[in-house]
Amino acid sequence: MDIVQTKWRSFDVFQVNGRIDGLSAADLKHNLDQWAASGLHTIFLDFSRVIFMSSAGLRVIIQTQKSLKIIGGELILISVPPIVQEVFKISGLHQFLKQFPDLSAIPDNLNHGNGKEKFISFISDGVQFEDKSQDCSPGQGVLFGCADKLFSVGYKMEDNIAVNPGTIAYGAGLAALGSGYEDFKSLYGEAIIIQHNFYSYPAVPRASVDYSFYSEHATYSLNFLYGFGITGDFSTVLHFDTKEKPISLQNLLHTAAQKAQTNVFGVVLLSQSGGLRWMHLKKSPIEQYQQNFSDWMNFSIEAEDINKTILACGIVVKEKHKLSPQWQQIFPGDGGVHLHAAILENGLWCNKIQEFEKELLRVARNFEVEKVVHLLPSSQLKNGFIGIINLDLD
Repeated sequence: MDIVQTKWRSFDVFQVNGRIDGLSAADLKHNLDQWAASGLHTIFLDFSRVIFMSSAGLRVIIQTQKSLKIIGGELILISVPPIVQEVFKISGLHQFLKQFPDLSAIPDNLNHGNGKEKFISFISDGVQFEDKSQDCSPGQGVLFGCADKLFSVGYKMEDNIAVNPGTIAYGAGLAALGSGYEDFKSLYGEAIIIQHNFYSYPAVPRASVDYSFYSEHATYSLNFLYGFGITGDFSTVLHFDTKEKPISLQNLLHTAAQKAQTNVFGVVLLSQSGGLRWMHLKKSPIEQYQQNFSDWMNFSIEAEDINKTILACGIVVKEKHKLSPQWQQIFPGDGGVHLHAAILENGLWCNKIQEFEKELLRVARNFEVEKVVHLLPSSQLKNGFIGIINLDLD
């Protein structure tokens, strides 16, 4: 089996040649996964030159169709020969697959449903953006604890702040799960809150992400040494697609700043990584564990985690000198960005801008989280979304 990519009008069509069987089905699945991961969620397969398909090929078709349907996509078959059509009929799959007898039968407006919302498009730094904005009141930002003791590794039991997860939709900081200080004092690490759901990366050897999915009836508290929380509506959601080379997080936030209407604003990202730069704690910053800074912080040596899905949340300031001293301390050095990211397995998510908040929740709950890190502005992103929440800190 081999696959040839062709163009029909505005559509990319993949012509499959030969047999789809136990020997070739894995190659077909790999190609389908790659196309979908690149953002191609409506996939056309030309079967006119397929001479045989076994149940192994049928399984690939079923798996791909299910994956694409979840994110609003679809697998469409063209010119299916009788020998393959029979396999579909025996399985009953022919009722659920969209098929066309030949390329000329594909309608021009197939990907443009009736009544589809129109959004503003623009180009910034060579990147194509789509803009969905709305009028809404600024949200609120709240600080937890104090960042001053981080670099001196000076936190004690009385520095722990109990936070109700129902009171903030998004947030980041150093935090842990647990019901008693002696139980969790060694487990503080980078943490992130996405739609009230909490994820932390304990600062211990061979760590794995701890998490707690939110429920309205939750009675537990989140334990923060320091951090911030955000509530409010997205004033703007931007969808970006780099096509060629990734965009730096710094440039993406610069574009977001042009859309934000307040000096300080919250950002929430769902994106595919083009190479991340990050750091995270190697040991809990409790006074009794005191070490040199270089001993308890772990940095990425070079860009890592390419082609991973990331969820990120943070705060950005345009003019830092206008902030109160308490808020200024959450921004490292001279920077104006504090952003944490959950790095997840690669997977498919819907690239329709109107589905952003829905996809945030689905990805947060269904994708495996590998680690949570403090994300650096030099990180590179391929495509995805950034939501902007204007903030009133008074």
